[in-house]
Amino acid sequence: MRHWIGAAVAAMGIATGAAAEVDEFDARVRDYILNNPEIILEALERLAAKEAEAAVAGTIAGFPDLFTDPPVHGMGAADASVRVVEFFDYKCAPCKAMHPGLKALTAEQPDLRIEMRHLPILSPGSERAARFALATRMVAGDAAYERVHDQLWQVKGALNGGVFARVAKVADVDYDAVSAMMDAPEITARIDYNRDVAIALQVLGTPAFITPTSVRFGQSDISELAELWLSQ
Repeated sequence: MRHWIGAAVAAMGIATGAAAEVDEFDARVRDYILNNPEIILEALERLAAKEAEAAVAGTIAGFPDLFTDPPVHGMGAADASVRVVEFFDYKCAPCKAMHPGLKALTAEQPDLRIEMRHLPILSPGSERAARFALATRMVAGDAAYERVHDQLWQVKGALNGGVFARVAKVADVDYDAVSAMMDAPEITARIDYNRDVAIALQVLGTPAFITPTSVRFGQSDISELAELWLSQ
């Protein structure tokens, strides 16, 4: 009996000591927070950032075709493990300014693929140019599409029928056949889909870069983008 009572008293002493240590720790934490209230704001900012990231990922998940469509035109290996969708506009100066750096990045990072998709939002000519490029692919295939894309990418002035006819000639494409397909429902559906994605993700300009968990738009630092993409 005495042995049992002694053990019980010892256990109570340990429990009391442990409780005291917890109280002391809580007091130290409380004092630290009171003396450094800015950490509360930092914690709230981190929580808000995590919630925002989760919300973005959830919205992107609502457009599964964005990442399952077969690669058509872009930079990097078609089977790269990290895939980024770039929305661009043929009138977008920042898109053109960033292009050489992004091309160099995919050459340095064989696991990275940047797939280019049309988001014509800057002018009526932008949409006609996107339709012309997509119609070229429908009529003449991927290689012709790439030739037309490269030519349109270099246009600095207006985007109109005369320009498209010249581009078609340089790219060895039947302009009459292509122009007849520019308003095809399939092309309208593709452009509308891209715009729906942009609206849902609150993309306000081009270039826009989308991964399964992130969205960035506007001219950005390429090394910063690379760090973001390759860490996901």
